[in-house]
Amino acid sequence: MSIDKKNKDNLKVNGEVSPASPRPLKSNDPLKFWTNHPTENALLDLHPFADGEFQNPNPRTGSGNWGGPFTGRPVLIAELAPAIQARCILVGSGRVENYLGALRAWWRLFDAIESDSVATDGINHQVSSVAYLSVLHEAVAKQRNMSPQLFRDFLTVADDTRRFLRLPPLGWIPPAQRKGESHLIPEHQARAIKTALKQDWECVRKTWARYDRVMAEADRRAAGESSVDLGDDERLLKNWQHFQTIQQKTGLTLPSGDQLLGDRKSASYLCTNGLERRVMRAIRFPTAKEADIAFHLALMNSGWNPSTLAKVDADAPYLTRNHPKNADQLVLSIDDTDEETEEETLRADKARAGGSTQFCIGQKSQPSSAPMVVAAYLTRTALLREVVKADYKAAERQLAHLRNGDASQEAIAALLMRVQTLRQWSHSVWLYVDHKGKIACLKMQCWKRYLNVEGGTQLSYLDVVRQRLNAQRPADDQILNITPADFRDIYARWVYIQSSGNILAVMLALGHASIETTVGYLRYKIYKVEQDEQVRRFMIHLFDGLGRGEVDLTKLAQLVRHGKITPEMEARLAEYRALQRSRIGMGCADPRHPPAHVAPGHVPGRLCGTNRCLKRCEHARFLPEAMDGVAMRVEELMVMSDHLPREPWLKGGFQDELEMGEDLLDNLFPSTAVAEARAAWRARILAGEHMIPGLGRIDQLEETA
Repeated sequence: MSIDKKNKDNLKVNGEVSPASPRPLKSNDPLKFWTNHPTENALLDLHPFADGEFQNPNPRTGSGNWGGPFTGRPVLIAELAPAIQARCILVGSGRVENYLGALRAWWRLFDAIESDSVATDGINHQVSSVAYLSVLHEAVAKQRNMSPQLFRDFLTVADDTRRFLRLPPLGWIPPAQRKGESHLIPEHQARAIKTALKQDWECVRKTWARYDRVMAEADRRAAGESSVDLGDDERLLKNWQHFQTIQQKTGLTLPSGDQLLGDRKSASYLCTNGLERRVMRAIRFPTAKEADIAFHLALMNSGWNPSTLAKVDADAPYLTRNHPKNADQLVLSIDDTDEETEEETLRADKARAGGSTQFCIGQKSQPSSAPMVVAAYLTRTALLREVVKADYKAAERQLAHLRNGDASQEAIAALLMRVQTLRQWSHSVWLYVDHKGKIACLKMQCWKRYLNVEGGTQLSYLDVVRQRLNAQRPADDQILNITPADFRDIYARWVYIQSSGNILAVMLALGHASIETTVGYLRYKIYKVEQDEQVRRFMIHLFDGLGRGEVDLTKLAQLVRHGKITPEMEARLAEYRALQRSRIGMGCADPRHPPAHVAPGHVPGRLCGTNRCLKRCEHARFLPEAMDGVAMRVEELMVMSDHLPREPWLKGGFQDELEMGEDLLDNLFPSTAVAEARAAWRARILAGEHMIPGLGRIDQLEETA
């Protein structure tokens, strides 16, 4: 993907890497061919489906990723091959893997059906052609809960093949799409994750600033200028000076590990002199962990899909720029501007949304905002991209030489894959130097790169953060699981809460093209999770109260909505409940001395007779039980506004009282309960069942009128 439009001819003129994909190979083998995707050519090898697959083709990934062996079906795969090639010719490597996965699943299904058939009636009904596919295979696939995607992919190529053979389509009905269960972590846990990411990023920034001081001091000393004692960082300076020496000798930006050994060619010599190759490289180039930290924090604070952020084009002109209007924000964009502002916006195309553009704005004063993180990392990896571009051009020339020579197809294919990889990396923001001293790029399929010392398993960066946080959290509040894909849901929930449930704000933040998409997203990602969590909390606290022999609805509502009741809350609630209540159910701290603006003609020592607590009375105490009384008073005031002349309405302060009551109902009580209470009181008032103080019954007023 790229960020918005860009002048590709201009890139070529300036010597940049062309976005065009290398010309794919052509194969004379009907079961092996290359796709022609604009950026990701993939080799599609169907021979395992003709010969069978009896062992894990990728043993290093572990047997858990392999579904098991299957027998070969040469005639069937030969029939399907043209349809598969037609379907895959313009798709990326990920989609190719989907089709291959579907074939493997169906090949194993055919083996299972045939094995059962032999065991039952001794006859092997082998599927050697699409003509032999039947409703039996459809039924067994559904019985075994085959994935709808695997079912649909095979059905597509099978029907294409049957049409080519002048056979009718199968007419199978794919299984219903499964609705994934959303396991969104609670908001307070999400805040803890976000805080941990920000703290890690701040450590990275401080480390980089420290390294920058070391490199600047090295330049000053090399120029013969007055030096500054770096204290403990003199060791870092020594490492960097050695690295610079090797750079000058080799002419390479990133010398290899062997080259960094120097003339002694001994790692022990480096250690003896306080030199470490890992430290040398880390002073100038990001490490894998730093790349993980930057990517995850930018993802958390942007609300983008991981694939969108991972494919931000580092070579897009004016990728990072000042916001044209707001002087406090930063923009990652491609539009040129000369305005000096303090705002930046991250901008990229969403491939899954038809190339629609998505933005992200961040404050320059906030180093943890997504645009600032990307801008900082972009600067740190600039030299690595130059190295990758040079390697790409060299590999491209070598590929052209092999194509024109007598090289084998295997050698050309291997080099073509490397050319494609280098071309993608040359546009990537997320480059780093791995522990072997090689340039690498973040891959969403390879998050687990950290060793779990206790279990010997591989962990992702988020797993490490989660374990670190859980070590300090109580047993009943452990963060169970979180992946980069969850960050978008967390961001959507945060926007939804901060905007007081504004769906349009969520739509804009997520980059959705239609409001229907946002509504559906909220329904399945946010609403359902919130409702499930509220029900769970309600049941826990309800049974806890029943066990203690008391169920306080006010406390129960607080526990369900906000999760805790502090001792201060308990004391305040008890204090307010002990107060004398007014007509509308509100507590009064001093009912015998109301303020003058509430009761102008009050006789000292007597109880307040006006009960106009909503008239901004400083003695009023708002209780959860007062909702019905406040709703009653608001409806009284609504009717009074229709019957009182304008002058006494304003002089009496009824307008302020009405606004105060509506504000309380809107902000302190559930909207559904408020609406029901107001409707009930309005009906009673209009029916003459309730008398309004100072106004009388509404039916009598209308008769008099």
